[in-house]
Amino acid sequence: MKLKLSFCLIIIFASIFLSYSYFDKVKNKKIVFEDTYLFLKKNDNQKVILKKLRAKNIHIQYFDWRMISFSHQDKLLIKAGEYLIPKDFSLFEIQNMFQTGKTITRNFTLIEGSSAIDLRIKLLSNKYLSGEIPTLMEGIYKPDTYHFKYGYSRVKLLNRMKKAQDISINKVWKNKPKDFILRDKRELLILASIIQREAKSFEDSKLVASVFINRLRKKMKLQSDVTLAFGLNINGKYITKKMLKSSHPFNTYFHTGLPPTPISYPGKNALNALKNIKNTNYFYFVADGKGGHRFSETYDLHKQNINLWKKSKMRD
Repeated sequence: MKLKLSFCLIIIFASIFLSYSYFDKVKNKKIVFEDTYLFLKKNDNQKVILKKLRAKNIHIQYFDWRMISFSHQDKLLIKAGEYLIPKDFSLFEIQNMFQTGKTITRNFTLIEGSSAIDLRIKLLSNKYLSGEIPTLMEGIYKPDTYHFKYGYSRVKLLNRMKKAQDISINKVWKNKPKDFILRDKRELLILASIIQREAKSFEDSKLVASVFINRLRKKMKLQSDVTLAFGLNINGKYITKKMLKSSHPFNTYFHTGLPPTPISYPGKNALNALKNIKNTNYFYFVADGKGGHRFSETYDLHKQNINLWKKSKMRD
């Protein structure tokens, strides 16, 4: 009788040992041979997931999957999305990744100086975003890089971009000088959007801003090619003398003051150029042919700078 009992105990302990060994082996065995992309839909059940894994050369038995699923602290609930399963991952690590939703993070970048047309095209062409696009306004979204997960709403992304731009504008407006010529944050955004299209560097932006501020104070026309080019939806290189005489609302050669709306999405350089206005006596600027501008206080000097620009274009 004792011999039978001892034999049964040996069988039980051996079974427990073998079961634990099998469990431990299945749980920790490296089964991913290379970094593997996997997309899981919202309603994918566990058998569908295993089928998708097998198609990616990650072979898992359903029994093993179910057995290891009970080893997690919480019930295994798999989150949909894009996954990049690293090489040498085990079954337990795969399940843990799916349960915690460690999906791929995507990036969306709005480039400084882009227009609403540019933004719409970029949003629609991004296959990782979802949902419709509302009417887009110029200027109100902050140029930056934004992170999101697969299926993220385009509307939610735009809301984040607008909130970020609002913060930037509020900071500039809060630090505006007491004698600021601009009446409100809307005008600030419009002028920043023009500076964005006119200047590339921060130093250049500050000088361009000073010219426009000086002109507004003297009630002089801004005479900015970029505003008219935006209004006519053309390249600024193709502006004609006839266009300069038109009464188009974005023609700042014809109308005094700012155009009706922003013409681009201004970045930090353009906005910060209006944060601490650089005091100058400049009223004119023209391209120097090297990516910057030549500035002048008088129209006579401005004409000389125009001739220098023409000579640089001829050399090109």
